[in-house]
Amino acid sequence: MSASCARAPRDERGFALLTVILVLALLSVVVTEFAFSVRLETAMVRAYRDGILGRNLAEAGVQQAIREILTDSNVQGLDEDGQVVFYTLPPGGTEPQRLPSLTRQHVPLGAGEFSYRILDEESRLNINGGQTARTQRLLQAIGVDKNARDTITDSIEDWRDANDTARPAGAESEDYLKLPVPYRARNANIQDIAELLQIKGITPEIYYGTAERPGLVSIVTAWGPSTLNLNTASAPALAAMGFSDAEISAVMQSRKSAPYAAVPSQFGGRRTTTASNTFRIEAEGLVAGEPRGRIVAIVQKSTSTGSGNTATILSWRRDAPRPTPKEGSSKS
Repeated sequence: MSASCARAPRDERGFALLTVILVLALLSVVVTEFAFSVRLETAMVRAYRDGILGRNLAEAGVQQAIREILTDSNVQGLDEDGQVVFYTLPPGGTEPQRLPSLTRQHVPLGAGEFSYRILDEESRLNINGGQTARTQRLLQAIGVDKNARDTITDSIEDWRDANDTARPAGAESEDYLKLPVPYRARNANIQDIAELLQIKGITPEIYYGTAERPGLVSIVTAWGPSTLNLNTASAPALAAMGFSDAEISAVMQSRKSAPYAAVPSQFGGRRTTTASNTFRIEAEGLVAGEPRGRIVAIVQKSTSTGSGNTATILSWRRDAPRPTPKEGSSKS
């Protein structure tokens, strides 16, 4: 047998081995890609499922908060975390009696849990009140200089009024349409306080606040009456209502021990009260300990003759869930 004939089978076996190696390598790539796709799709399905579950849990938190709001409370105060606690003042009584609160943190439900906060919307100033002097005092209380105060006050009123005539320091649609991303003034009442970021003169620092001073986002509202709850209002809000530094200090100190049952005579005539009917609910749904859904709702309580207390949803917004702080990290 010739040498060439002897090499032929060996060459064929080598080619076959190379083919097998290539096929196995290709199969390995296909299997790896398939496994990655399966894991990705599984993660996407899990995230979608957890998102739906988280939103449902957050809605459950809102409903439980409404249960607390609909109690027969006629006085509200604050706990150590700044949340609303409910009191009742018996007819003829002078000492408010605290009503029991439901569990608000990590309430188990089905495959997850929910947490919520109840805040007093009537501890905030209604930005649609149209009282420029009050807005000026508020801006001064949070450290805004005079020129910026004039610009912001005039611009807020221009945003709200129905005409297109700008005030001396204000702005109308003509000004906003010249911006890189143009838009028009609403020419009606503000519907959500996030609109303030669109108004001339209001910077993110003024809106969100800084480490040294609070921002408008935590002091003003677009809902509720133009009165202010003496038991829950912040110092800047009280300053906007015309309270002096000494009066604000006295209010803050007095309400630590117990909320005011009624507005003291020395504070009369300043549109303050001790009872609220409009509340903000911030609810989160958690799955496996992680926030997966968040809802912020504004709820107004009303009493109908013969049918008890009822709640009206004034605003309902789904927010992105806030990440759980890592152990050892500071909380904002």
